[in-house]
Amino acid sequence: SLGALEVTDVALDRARAHQEKGGVVKAAMCTDAEAVEACVRFAEDCRILVEPACGAALAPLYSDRLRKDILDGLGDGPIVVEVCGGSGVNTDLLSLWKKEYLEKE
Repeated sequence: SLGALEVTDVALDRARAHQEKGGVVKAAMCTDAEAVEACVRFAEDCRILVEPACGAALAPLYSDRLRKDILDGLGDGPIVVEVCGGSGVNTDLLSLWKKEYLEKE
């Protein structure tokens, strides 16, 4: 579920509007392993299955590297992460991704 080649115009418009109101917008890239790790940890924490595309959005919450780059210094306001994309995942797929990306020797 990863692999979008570009950001949609709607997302860019919303980011610009947020910045114009004084909000902070940051962008970063995560690895496939970070996205899958976020899926696994989110499933453990919240009992909700999500696809790796959503795991990429969740990765800054679970990855020390991304948290440092993206979340540190944002201040005391709330952080909102949209969680979606669970229709194409099940426990078997999550286990497969976990083996492929997190249990390499």
